[in-house]
Amino acid sequence: MTDPAGSGRLLSRLRPAALMLPLVLLASCGSGGWFGKKDAEPPPPCPRIGILGDARKAVQFRPGPGRDLTDVAYEVELLDYNGGCKFEEKDKVKNVAVTVTFTLQIAATRGPAAGDSRESVVPYFIAVVDKQQNILSRDAFSARIPLPPGRRRVAVGDELEQRIPLAGRSTRDIEILIGLELDNEQLDFNRKQRGF
Repeated sequence: MTDPAGSGRLLSRLRPAALMLPLVLLASCGSGGWFGKKDAEPPPPCPRIGILGDARKAVQFRPGPGRDLTDVAYEVELLDYNGGCKFEEKDKVKNVAVTVTFTLQIAATRGPAAGDSRESVVPYFIAVVDKQQNILSRDAFSARIPLPPGRRRVAVGDELEQRIPLAGRSTRDIEILIGLELDNEQLDFNRKQRGF
């Protein structure tokens, strides 16, 4: 993928996971010491991952002016994530990159205005930010969620891998943020629903 921020990181999708796993908080990576070595320093913590509150849910209305419950085609939501990480090391002293692998759980619910459509396409993004919330990198993805006849709600998982060059930073200094790609109307709708 291209790297507009010049950070040299790589973000890739692995494969869709059909079943959802329970939430597992990201913790230190591996067991048995640093890269499995006994009597070695423990690895640093994995970077934090968060789902943005304003971009956690999205309502897709059918075309036209109507905006009540009967006009809802789909509702989509980012549910959870789970995963872990591993580190690359340089000269056995300094970490040069961390690779985070995680499964993002996404749900789609068919609304009254969905018609005969059997799939919901859910665009979302993943960004890496520093402590000051400066964006170091940002990539867009799209999950396709099948909605077969007779199923009103379906949850799927996307497995992704994020390689983040540390460039002298600690993993405590960066965070991975996930959110749905929303237009202004969807964002305003979410904020009104949350009381903002």
